[in-house]
Amino acid sequence: MSDRPVRIQLSRAKGWRMPANAVKVDRSTRWGNPFDFRSSEYSWAALSFGCRADPAGRQEASVRAFRDWIDPPHGRQTVSHELQPKMVGPGGEVTLGPAVKAGAAPSREEIKSALGGKNLACWCKPGAPCHADVLLEIANR
Repeated sequence: MSDRPVRIQLSRAKGWRMPANAVKVDRSTRWGNPFDFRSSEYSWAALSFGCRADPAGRQEASVRAFRDWIDPPHGRQTVSHELQPKMVGPGGEVTLGPAVKAGAAPSREEIKSALGGKNLACWCKPGAPCHADVLLEIANR
């Protein structure tokens, strides 16, 4: 059996208990993914991340957006993040879906300190893209 931290799927099933060495990282916590692309309104956002516009593609895109926000290239701290795909046409810019905004991302040090060595619990199905996998990677580097 591995001692490596893993992602755990939260459950509302009667009698289910979160394991002792787990931290809840869903949207109700500071570790949650602020990029919620479940609605079809975010199809263009998914396409802008190179993903399909179907529900699975939008979920993958939300995790990619989370990675860009939480672990930006060159180690820079993200103060705020705004995403709104646009297209330029003859009449000027046209927005393609609602704007997505996120405040300051937790630093890598905060993530390592709070989540390092712990299992992370989220609602995503096993095998589906999940922001908890990104947090596990950063927390346990």
